[in-house]
Amino acid sequence: MKKLLYAIAILSVAALAFSSCGKKDPEENKIVKRLTMCGDKWDKYYFFYNADGTIKDVKRNPETDMEYDYERTWEFTWEGKVGTAKYTNKGKVAGNWVFTLGDNGYLTTWANEYGDTWAFSYDSDNHVTKIVRSDKNPEVVKANCVWENGDLSKWSRFKDSGAEEWKIQSFLADENIGGIFADATDKADVARWIFELGLVGKPSKHLLDQAAWEGAEKSAVHTYEKDEDGFVTKVSKVYGTDDPEIYEYAWEVVK
Repeated sequence: MKKLLYAIAILSVAALAFSSCGKKDPEENKIVKRLTMCGDKWDKYYFFYNADGTIKDVKRNPETDMEYDYERTWEFTWEGKVGTAKYTNKGKVAGNWVFTLGDNGYLTTWANEYGDTWAFSYDSDNHVTKIVRSDKNPEVVKANCVWENGDLSKWSRFKDSGAEEWKIQSFLADENIGGIFADATDKADVARWIFELGLVGKPSKHLLDQAAWEGAEKSAVHTYEKDEDGFVTKVSKVYGTDDPEIYEYAWEVVK
């Protein structure tokens, strides 16, 4: 199951077949699950799938006392490798987001309702190595990514001055079973839920431990809560003695 098609396989273990139908694979002893929710205390995203496993709807922040059910929604229609998502903001259609997949099953480009477009490059292992704003002339590099032993060891962003600065990351021995992107919070202005759905290449093999910008006095330390199958349900990110930043996940067994 090397290709995404378009949002399941990467969320469990790449190469697990769907024939396991959520049961433990006799060789890998793994459970196949897919993501149904992720988010922090301000914004939570809910994911709904078509019968073939493609992403159908993404919905943010349910509302109970408004004329609309969710604050924001993205309704997907797929034609081959192109997904067009009707984007609705507080009950009003704001335009379309367009997701174009490459032969590797991951995004080559993503465009929002304004036509702002991001392009993605990958290495031979399908890890993202560069993200650019391809609608700019010339193109603007938003992030470079360096991978070591299957983990994202560092990634960069650019200051207004044009200077590139790097975030250095270390990892635990714990396997990243669900394929989460705990390091995708502020990378390249791409919405985190797009990473979490597995659309932007393979995730780190292990769970993120510490991350810090070069020269920073504090590192962000990550701790995790998991379900009985080892899938992460909560990430706590702490800088020094600051209050933790919490990010949560929910999963369902693939039927």
